[in-house]
Amino acid sequence: MSEEKKYPVSQTFTVLDGYDIYRSNNIIVALVVVQSQFGKDLRLYRWLKKKDQWKVDLCRMGVGRWKWNEIAAKANEFIEKYGIKGSQVAAAEPEE
Repeated sequence: MSEEKKYPVSQTFTVLDGYDIYRSNNIIVALVVVQSQFGKDLRLYRWLKKKDQWKVDLCRMGVGRWKWNEIAAKANEFIEKYGIKGSQVAAAEPEE
């Protein structure tokens, strides 16, 4: 499956790459690298399949400027602190 078919973004974007955060028969949540007339962007999407067509459901926003290391650390902190099941906490790297 090509990236463009895998990620149903607007025709104004060309999909360069993507990563599924979650995918089922009816929902896709993904980070997608796109190219447009304004340059490259990292975007977060959530699509919902309605009547055999994928529709943007929750978000379609640029997230390239987010502080991903801090977000991951905070998410892991909350997962541990509140005992959230079904989540995988990233193992801390040993300090040198």
